[in-house]
This record gives sequence, structure tokens and C-alpha cells, in this order.
Amino acid sequence: MENLSKNPLFENVSAESIEQMITCFDMRKKTYKEKDIITTYDAEGDFIGLLLEGTISVNRISIDGSLDMLEYLEHTGVFGASFAFANREDEFIVICEKDCTVLFIEKQHITKRCAKACQHHTQVVENLMHLMAEKVVHLTEKVDILSHRSIRGKLMCYFRIQSTKQGELTFQLPMSLLKLANYLCIDRSAMMREIKKMKEEKIVEINGREVTLL
Repeated sequence: MENLSKNPLFENVSAESIEQMITCFDMRKKTYKEKDIITTYDAEGDFIGLLLEGTISVNRISIDGSLDMLEYLEHTGVFGASFAFANREDEFIVICEKDCTVLFIEKQHITKRCAKACQHHTQVVENLMHLMAEKVVHLTEKVDILSHRSIRGKLMCYFRIQSTKQGELTFQLPMSLLKLANYLCIDRSAMMREIKKMKEEKIVEINGREVTLL
């Protein structure tokens, strides 16, 4: 699987070793259409999902049934309970945002060492730990964003994070404004009104998904 070699879980693992692990790990590949529900899981989930192509969103299901978007992942994304750092009562739903292909691996195949103690298995475990650390950083960013009380505060915090990541004052949003409102946990209409004010005040320029901090 060519796309699998690009996934961060298999960084520094040879193509030959990946082919061996496809069988050893009993990986299952599935394809989904836009708006399909890919899977649901709780904090005890026993799989890891690797996004080979397409786009998905990972959402926490609130008590009232509404969805709180935690992540918007594009090709090479990784998801599953191991990366949720959730309470036992939390439930999650993964939705296909653009036609996608996902590879599922049972977590035990990675976390429990095989009798051969292969070097590539050790590398995958190290990569898994690194990915978990990155997820902590991502969730910390989300907490930082949501700590701002105003819509403008949330937007500017998110825009600055994206600008820093992409190293430019002009950058591309990874998601639509509709999805952004969901991610920031704010009303879309109220967000659009605030964006209009920010543009009038020459704070930002927004054209489609392109944002420029002025």
C-alpha cells in the first residue's frame, strides 16, 4: 500500500517491513463516501485507524446528542481511542467529510510485542508514542482556543496557530468556515458576522479558505 508508507505511524519503516506487518497486524482496509459514519468508539476502543486518503472529522458526542469536533484530518491522519485521552463516559463518532479510505489495526497488535521482537515493530511503537505526544499538543491548542470567551478571541487564537504552523501571515484553512464554526463551538451565523467586522476593521482578509492576518 503506497499511501501507508507516508503515514507517520510507519515513519522510518521500510516498504518490505510494512508489507510484512500488513499480514502480521491483520489490517483491514475500508472505503467510505462523504457523510458516511466510519465508526463510533469510547475510551476503551481497541483499534487504531489510519487515513490513507480523503478527509474525516473526529467528533465527541455531547450529552444532548450534538457533536463537538475535535479534529479535522486529511490523508495520513491517525485516530482512535489511544489518541482521545478521554473520560470513560465519552463517546466519539468519526465521519467521512470527503470520500476516504481507512486502514484499521487492532491496538493489541502494536502494543503487544510479537515473539520475534522485530526492529520495525519497535519503530512503530516509538512512532505511536510520538503521535500520542502530538495529539496532546493538538488538544492543548484546542483548550487554548476555547478558553477565549469571545468569538473574535477564538478566531484570532485559531488563526495565529495556523499562521505559526504554516509559517506565513497568509495561510489556507484546513476546513470550510462551516466546519470551523463547529470546531470552535460557536454559532456559524454569529461567526460570519464577527468575521465581517474583522474584515471591515482591517484585522484579517478572508477569501474562501485563504486567510491573511493584517
